[in-house]
Amino acid sequence: MKGRVRILAFISFLIGSVVFIWVVKRAGPLDLLARLRALGWGFLLVLAISSIRYIVQTLAWRRCLPAEQQIRLGALFRARLAGEALGDLTVGPVVADPVRLVALGGDLSLSSGIASLTVVNVVYGVSSCVLVVTGCIALLASFALSESLRSTVLLSIVIATALIGTCVLAVSRRWRMLSAALSACSRFSKSIASKAQAVRDIEEYVYDFFARRPGDFLFVAVCETIFHLAGIAEIYVAMSLTGSHVSLPTAFIFESVNRAINIAFVFVPALIGVDEAATGLLTDVLGLGATAGVALAIVRKLRMFFWIGVGLSFLARA
Repeated sequence: MKGRVRILAFISFLIGSVVFIWVVKRAGPLDLLARLRALGWGFLLVLAISSIRYIVQTLAWRRCLPAEQQIRLGALFRARLAGEALGDLTVGPVVADPVRLVALGGDLSLSSGIASLTVVNVVYGVSSCVLVVTGCIALLASFALSESLRSTVLLSIVIATALIGTCVLAVSRRWRMLSAALSACSRFSKSIASKAQAVRDIEEYVYDFFARRPGDFLFVAVCETIFHLAGIAEIYVAMSLTGSHVSLPTAFIFESVNRAINIAFVFVPALIGVDEAATGLLTDVLGLGATAGVALAIVRKLRMFFWIGVGLSFLARA
């Protein structure tokens, strides 16, 4: 399994690198360089805004832990960045979440770690889908799109809405789909039977969290909302400093599209090539020119690699 993940990450990285080079060449390297130079010390402001996103997600994770297993915020923050670093360099949460638990060492039990991260990921996923739906609706209402792009946006709305509905039903009706599937296979292996019970316990924890801890759920939802608002602010600041002045509603649309890209292409390391191509296409469609979008994507890439460096340094000391 690990070998397949590495192969997928490597192939995705190669393809993304080719796309990245092609997009940069098409957008104009000299124009891009001029925009990045214009950013200057403003990049520190971008980093400051992005730090808010990591902080609020760490706060959300801490609130999802069992009351008897509270961990210091600093330890959770370091573990989160360590996981984020390897996740961004490989295939996202498949790698990131296990690394976060490893980085914590013995401070948190495996079952509590998996259950708490599952709660965070569910809230993050639903809030991201809500962002995608509202952003896509705003895009359709505000701009004239080609038939193919319009169809893509409508499909994104349908998929995101279906995911929201599935999550809400699963939580409200306490669906135990994964543990039930493992239980059905348990007659073939005793080890599967034990795993089915462990998964069932995690499912119970997740469903109990939403049913019995409404205050904690509200806190986590607010944290995820701040996470998305910080993303909008980051785009607004980055585009303004690189010479593309946009309104906050337009920055909101950009963030919703960026969130959809993050979800759809989570397996591409650092979203290399994908972010540049998609954001360049969007800015071109909105009349800002492809170069503006590619510049924004590169700023995000620089911000990402800064935090990857921080995360790897934390991991090295774990």
